[in-house]
Amino acid sequence: MTLPASELTPDNCAFLMIDHQVGLMQFLSSIDPMQLKNNILGHAKTARAFDIPVIMGTSWPMGPNGPTMPELKALFPDVDVIDRPVVNFWNDDTSRQAVEATGRKKLVISGLATEVCAAFPAISALRDGYEVYVVIDACADFNPMITDVTTQRLAAAGAIVTTWVAVLAELAANTEVNGKHIGLLLSEHMGQYYAAMNGFLGVSPNADAVRKGIGLTGEPPIPMTGL
Repeated sequence: MTLPASELTPDNCAFLMIDHQVGLMQFLSSIDPMQLKNNILGHAKTARAFDIPVIMGTSWPMGPNGPTMPELKALFPDVDVIDRPVVNFWNDDTSRQAVEATGRKKLVISGLATEVCAAFPAISALRDGYEVYVVIDACADFNPMITDVTTQRLAAAGAIVTTWVAVLAELAANTEVNGKHIGLLLSEHMGQYYAAMNGFLGVSPNADAVRKGIGLTGEPPIPMTGL
């Protein structure tokens, strides 16, 4: 079991979003593609909500892997996507130096595919003394068995295997202060929460205050962006 030295905070981590490329999303079928898209975007918006450094990379973008998801580039217009010639993100000098420049020792990693693009740099970073969180539901593989095997490998190596909602909640920490981020992002990218929030806003006497508090405008239903 891996015990992190401290909780994630907006000030102590960086997000590595590796190879979320449109070609890869077409043939990595271990998770429903619409769910994968929502998980990736919810995770990315978590970084944006808390102003966390984001590093994005691609491999073989001119080949079948294709370019980075356009939705991610739109979320982070000022982040340059690092196109690298080597398989392991960590073995690319430009990519690794971008991580080092953040000064953060906790890395929150997601990537396509889990078994290579997330696992290889995660294990390399662990060797170099970083604490590593792998957001398993913002990753995907050719089949669920590969994800299961990779999850075990990552945990055995010392990575903290987690989910995007768990990362969001840990970073939020205080619902009175940051509940707006939880409410908005889950409403936008988690279908069950979207349905519950719609029901609540339809009948609650303090619906207007809640809607304003989490940054929603207009009347329900809440539009599920990213679908």
